[in-house]
Amino acid sequence: MSGKLTRIKQAFSICIIICFVATGCNILKPNSQKDEESIKRKNPPKALSQMINETDEIIRDLEDTREKRARQIREKENPSKERIPDEQKKQQEEQAEPAQQMQEQEKEGRDKQEEGQGGEQAQGQGTQTTEPTPEPIPEPDWNKLESLAESLNEQWNNYEPVAKSDGAMDETMKNFENQLITLTEQIMARNEENTLTAAVSLYSYFPDYLKLYSHDQPPEIKQLIGLTRKIILYGQKNKWEETKPLLDQMKKAWQEAKTKMKKPDDMLNKRIEAAISDFQFVVSEKKINMARIKGNILINNLDQVE
Repeated sequence: MSGKLTRIKQAFSICIIICFVATGCNILKPNSQKDEESIKRKNPPKALSQMINETDEIIRDLEDTREKRARQIREKENPSKERIPDEQKKQQEEQAEPAQQMQEQEKEGRDKQEEGQGGEQAQGQGTQTTEPTPEPIPEPDWNKLESLAESLNEQWNNYEPVAKSDGAMDETMKNFENQLITLTEQIMARNEENTLTAAVSLYSYFPDYLKLYSHDQPPEIKQLIGLTRKIILYGQKNKWEETKPLLDQMKKAWQEAKTKMKKPDDMLNKRIEAAISDFQFVVSEKKINMARIKGNILINNLDQVE
């Protein structure tokens, strides 16, 4: 009897072990699949990263050109004190005539039949002023921008089938394609304002693609950079009301970005939060020059997130 009970207990124990192993396999399988998927999507494709960098370069080049032009206008309206003496000195040197040249002109005037006319000509030449050459107005390097646009289209052709297979939405891909066409056409048309607007709009699609992959930098960081640039752009067009929903999006994007940081840098995060607060304040006060300054500080801090 005891032998029979022992065999029953052994059979029962074996059943429990089999069930545990089977259950354990089912539990581990999804995690294993997730690990494999995570390894497979560890980094964004090279073509996507290159498109991000090239779009960023287009935006930075245009913003630098606009800032140089703005500084030139400010300097013309309110010239620096240090520059005034130098310019006066230059003008005086240009207006001054060497004594020897004056003597030669007077001699030539006396030798002419119409002495009075010759004297007037000599006097006119002696007092002639030379207008300073105006500084050239900064303009975008359109040839460079065209090359970047061509490369963007080439990299999109490389990435497009990958994006589809990695799960990008058809609508996102279609809108991105249309925006890329718009950007390229505006560059070809040499339209600075529309080119910058199109480039900033194109940049806003990259976070959607980055969310398909594992990250070192949370995709929301690129979203924050895009929102900052779009807000500055609206401010330059005096469309301050349209910046309000974007400011709300910034707060949400930052909170989400913090939850995805693998190794958060507490001090950097504090600087970013302070920069966001400063940027939002000057935007709410409609101070466009300060918005550009505070926005650039914020973008520089965001670029440091890893």
